[in-house]
Amino acid sequence: MAHPFRFPVVMIFMLFTTLLAGCDDAAKRAYEMGINFEKSRAGLQDKALETDDGIRWHLLTSEGEINKPVVLLIHGFGGDSGNWLRFVSELDGDFYFVVPDLPGHGDSTRGLDLNYRMAAQSRRLLTLMDTLGVDTFHVAGNSMGGAISISMARQAPQRVLSMGLINSAGLTRQTPEFKTLLENSASNPLIPRTPDDFTTTLEWAMEEPPYMPEFFVDIMGQEKARNSAVAQHIFEQLDEDPGMNLEGTGKLASVSTPTLVVWGQKDRLLGLDNVKTFLEELPHARSAILDDIGHVPMAEAPGKTADLFRTFWQEARNP
Repeated sequence: MAHPFRFPVVMIFMLFTTLLAGCDDAAKRAYEMGINFEKSRAGLQDKALETDDGIRWHLLTSEGEINKPVVLLIHGFGGDSGNWLRFVSELDGDFYFVVPDLPGHGDSTRGLDLNYRMAAQSRRLLTLMDTLGVDTFHVAGNSMGGAISISMARQAPQRVLSMGLINSAGLTRQTPEFKTLLENSASNPLIPRTPDDFTTTLEWAMEEPPYMPEFFVDIMGQEKARNSAVAQHIFEQLDEDPGMNLEGTGKLASVSTPTLVVWGQKDRLLGLDNVKTFLEELPHARSAILDDIGHVPMAEAPGKTADLFRTFWQEARNP
């Protein structure tokens, strides 16, 4: 359940403070205040740790002890743990959430010398859950995070109680619009190289983006642009990763994990035709389509997406 405060009220206060101060430092402070408020509203706290494989993690976890069903949430390419804040705020109190920045993203380990393919990332996440003392858990992933979720279910089926695929890669049927752009342009709208490029990223990723003031978008764009070399390196690895191209391989047929496929119907990156194929190839999958929503439903329509998963996780826990 979300806390009874509303984000726009705090945003108005922060905007007023920033306008009065009129400097970049004040904008950065206001941005951090806004993010911290969203974390608090979702019942999440920052955590930093290093696992035995040498990865330094930044993650968000639910406050308090692990005494509820555990849910691991995995963001997509170019994202970070913040992508899930509004989704978690709809479910705070019902589950214990683990929401990491994947290696190569956010404030976790980044570098040009890492293997970022799906199998490697899923092994790292299993090690992270070991370090947290979590044996079994639900997992849900968006876009690339969905492909990592599938890899986890294949590597450790006894640990993954259920799987949520939200506009998921794995089959990676790109829309004709996105495929044509990648084939005919040197630029990739998912890899902003300047702060201004991030506006284009949002336009491709979301049909109904949540409101963010301009200085929020600018600061986020600066952070994404600083990581553009690593992002390019990751994208090149994804292009040749078998874990991103599972269609017709027969590998999904062995996944017995209960699966919910959720899709924003107006996704400009991965087409709606992915859903039919997931249902055909995953033996225990069902689906839900969200009209007029883009590639990131948990951020665009957090309430609707949370309602779907609340019911699904409760059923998976009590089959």
